[in-house]
Amino acid sequence: MSTSLRHIIIRLLARGERWARLLRQRLQAEARRRQLDRPNSPDEWQVLYAAPVTPVVKVESPVAQALVQLSVPGDVMLETGCGSASISAELGVADRIVQLADFSPAILERAQRLFAASGLSAPLNRLADLTQPLPWADKSVDITWSSGVLEHWQDDELVPILREMARVSRKRVVSFVPFAGSVFYRWGKWVSEQNGSWPYGRELPRQSLCSVFERAGLQRIVEYTLWPDAALNFMHMVDPELAPEVHRWWHAVPADDPLRRTQGYLLATIGEPGP
Repeated sequence: MSTSLRHIIIRLLARGERWARLLRQRLQAEARRRQLDRPNSPDEWQVLYAAPVTPVVKVESPVAQALVQLSVPGDVMLETGCGSASISAELGVADRIVQLADFSPAILERAQRLFAASGLSAPLNRLADLTQPLPWADKSVDITWSSGVLEHWQDDELVPILREMARVSRKRVVSFVPFAGSVFYRWGKWVSEQNGSWPYGRELPRQSLCSVFERAGLQRIVEYTLWPDAALNFMHMVDPELAPEVHRWWHAVPADDPLRRTQGYLLATIGEPGP
């Protein structure tokens, strides 16, 4: 075989591999896009929370810090849709009594291992689908809360979920969802959805949940945003090489710059149940 013919064959094979790779990426992206029309299933969430447990020894997450400010030691705090349960473990470190609900048995089993590895008392946990009545009695916990959960449903779907959270709560219902005004989060999410790598299913960031809380019967509602640094992590979905530059720029923005008050990753919504 001549050298020129060999080069032609190599180029054709390379081109074929490139087209095959593009086709595979397109098919994977289409499968992912179909997943964006619905919340993840228990099995899909189980895969995302399959990492080995790392003991929790202190309160450091801004979400846990916010929840500590809203509670006192001895409060019973129910996390609905516990996922990694690391925030609830931080609450355990802060002497709150933790209870967990999730619709994945594997996720609840992993949460138990996390609490054991962290030297914490085993939390009460129950298998529960949040779209169904919660297996807790009326006003049986002090605070019912979720983080990174309620954004998977539309407003009309959220009303009965929040009513159930309010029914079992004595003091407060607290929600943390991605904030619609967070540019870094929105950018990373959009790029990831377009290339088919977004793993979290349907996710609807919110500007406010006040009206939904009101429709669920919650009162004295307060909202604010928090944790802008977490939004920066989504820049790795945009461009891993650009992400460090964005981090450096953000940390150079003065503390009193108005921009810092508008780029929280999470929207916190807090309401009190009726009598």
